[in-house]
Formats: sequence, C-alpha cells, structure tokens
Amino acid sequence: MPSTKLPFFRYMLIDQMLRSKQKPFPTKEELLEACKEKFGVISTSTIEKDIGAMRLEFDAPIVYNRRYNGYEYSDNKYKFLSVNLSERNLLALSFVETILGEFRDLPIFDEFSDAVDKVLDGLEITRNLGNDMRKMNKFIQIDKSPYYKGSELLSDLISLITSKIPVEMVYKKFNSDRQKYYTIHPYLLKEFKNMWYIIGFIEEYEQVRIFALDRIVHISPTERTYIPPQETNFNAESFYKHCIGVSVLDQAPEKVILKFTPFQGQYLKVQPLHSTQKVLEDNEKAYIIEIEVIINFELKMQLLSYGANVTVLHPESLVQTIRKELIQTLNNYELEPAVLI
Repeated sequence: MPSTKLPFFRYMLIDQMLRSKQKPFPTKEELLEACKEKFGVISTSTIEKDIGAMRLEFDAPIVYNRRYNGYEYSDNKYKFLSVNLSERNLLALSFVETILGEFRDLPIFDEFSDAVDKVLDGLEITRNLGNDMRKMNKFIQIDKSPYYKGSELLSDLISLITSKIPVEMVYKKFNSDRQKYYTIHPYLLKEFKNMWYIIGFIEEYEQVRIFALDRIVHISPTERTYIPPQETNFNAESFYKHCIGVSVLDQAPEKVILKFTPFQGQYLKVQPLHSTQKVLEDNEKAYIIEIEVIINFELKMQLLSYGANVTVLHPESLVQTIRKELIQTLNNYELEPAVLI
C-alpha cells in the first residue's frame, strides 16, 4: 500500500476505536498496538501526529479523558469525514436529489438514487435543514421523460462496459421481421431525446456501430477476448464531436450555414444548436450561424422543426433536401373538396 495512503487508513482505524462501544476510551498504547498490527507503526509519536492531524484537518474533537485514562470524542455527534456544507451547498444537493427523483421509474437511476440518499443522510441534511428540504419537488417541477422499452438493460450494459466483457446480442430492426445476432464489444451508452443507444465494435462487420436499446431482444455476456476501443480507433470524446443526435455516418462533417429570424436567434444565443456554432451575422433582420456537422437524419429533423424560422443557405444539397421535405409537407395539407355530412 502506498505510504501516502497509510495516514488516512490509520485515521479510520483510530476513529473506529474511538467509537467502540465494547472498548471505549482507548489509550495511546492501545491505538499504537492496533496500528502496529495493521500498518506496522512502531512509534507513539506517529499516533500523536495522527491525532493532531485529525483535529486539524478533519475538525475531530478528540480529547483525553483523565477519568478513564483514554481518548474520546467530546462531541458524540461528530462524524469522521463528514462534510461541512453551507446552506447553499445543502440546497444544491437537495435540488440534485429532486431531479434524480424524476428518474426513479428507471431501474438504473433507482440504484443511483439509493446511493444519493445514503450520501444525503450521511450529510444529515434532514437534521440540519429540516424535512422541508426533502419537499423541494413541491416548488420545483421537472418535465418527466418517458423511458420505454430497453431502459431495463442499462444496468447490465453499464456493468458489461466497465468490466470489458463482449456481448452476444439479438437485435430486431423496426423495418424487419427477422432477428439478427451480433457480437458486440460495448464502448459507450448515449441518450438522445429520451432514447438510449449502445455503441460498440461488431466482430461480424469489423465496424463500430450504433444500436437502439429498445430494439434489443436479448443480451448475454460471452467469454470472448475483449477488443478495447484503442484497437478500433474509437474515441468516445471525438465520436460525436460533429454530430447532432446519434447517427454517425461514414462521411466528413460539412459547414452548414443557417439563417434564422431574429426572434429564433435569441434562443440560439442562450442554447446553441451545436458546439461548433459561429455567429456570422446578428442584426434586426437575421441571425446567421455556421456549424460544422455531419448531415444526418437528426439534423434534418431539427431544422424542419424550426419551420419558417430558419432558411438553409449552405450546402446546396441540404437546401434541396429541406425544400423537398417542405413541399411534401405542404402537399399533405392540400385542400380537398368539402364533404357534406
């Protein structure tokens, strides 16, 4: 064990002995004997330094009880490694807990929320600020996201990714009645618009591919040798760098120039369309930006969602695609002869 970690573990042992109900008021010699057995400490001066460090660095109220000839905490409510938080810090933690509560229907987030509950209890938020802090959801309302089929796989997939275990996967596309079998070496989980996706290397095609969790029929771990991301040139940070959504295509990103109405531009100033967004023009007539992205399905849907508030200026191929979509949309609303009822 690295020597830099030894003091911390000695502090934990000393704390444990100070709290002991079976043998309270440990002497300096008893503390030394315990630390000698576990960590090889041979000097009482080390114990003295540890007690001093605990008092200084962790505000431990360690005192010597002359009546019982041993050490104790003068404040029995003191908790070693507890965090001294301001009221604003505690409010922030309660806010996080409230947000987390909105995801309790999802199995994996349920596990996370249990962990957060333990942290909050350890910080004694309820004791310090009262039960009103636990009722923050009465004045903070968050739009709940509906998580559908596939979310139950999240916990297993996280475990498989962290354990670096290849997976046998049965997958069924929306437009197919046939199930396909894949061997995937999982690298990344990604969420987009309330849907989850798994990205990994597929042995059968020797490619990194993306699969929607809601279309996975079954997964099971295998004993195959795991192929790590570095061997397939996969980088989680750069994979989606030039992408809106999840569809990463085998094409280079392009410069896309978009002209928005000034009103829509106000929203894009506070919530940019993409991290590469550059402002080319900003006045009372238009808000023009440039982004460098892969032109995929999600980008097209996003642009169409702006309706008349956006005009695609470049590239010409995207201009024509959006124009065709809008013409087809208009055709869907052509007036038909009135039908008398």
